[in-house]
Amino acid sequence: MRYDVIEKIGEGNRGEVYKVKLEDGTFAALKWAKSYKIDKEWNILNFLNGKYAPKPIFRGKKYLIMELIEGIPLKELIGTKDYYVLLKQALDGAYYLDRAGVFHKQLGRYYHILKTDKGARFIDFERSVFSEKPRNFLQLVGYYLQRDENFDKKEVEKIAAVYKTNPKNGLLRIKDLFDEIIENKFLG
Repeated sequence: MRYDVIEKIGEGNRGEVYKVKLEDGTFAALKWAKSYKIDKEWNILNFLNGKYAPKPIFRGKKYLIMELIEGIPLKELIGTKDYYVLLKQALDGAYYLDRAGVFHKQLGRYYHILKTDKGARFIDFERSVFSEKPRNFLQLVGYYLQRDENFDKKEVEKIAAVYKTNPKNGLLRIKDLFDEIIENKFLG
């Protein structure tokens, strides 16, 4: 696959990410693996096929090309209505990943959740795994809601317990809490 590198857009301990222009004129993201095998990430992205994740395009030996996800990181929205709207959408995404059997492992990092024109999207699946018991939803609840003064901690713990036995009901209950917070804090 032919592409031209436009710019470096990210780097971590295990890889580098570049914005590239493909031969058909579209832009994509190229992830170069410094210290890990790209196959696992490729397989997970291929399995998710663009649902809450970048859609895979091409895999080389040490890199993959995927849909370029551009948006605003969750961290930049803290304290705004958009923060709560995005986090609510991210919980839908986490529920989807849980049902699909994919554990992201790093959704507690604000920059892995982006606000896009398609809603919440997750990036950086290099540490993700297929799992019979993924904990994406509970990870978000524990990391974001337990630390947020707008949520009653005991109510959040009850909903997390409900999610463990009845995920759909837990999701619906937490979304109701978000609706209350958005209405009381930003619309009321």
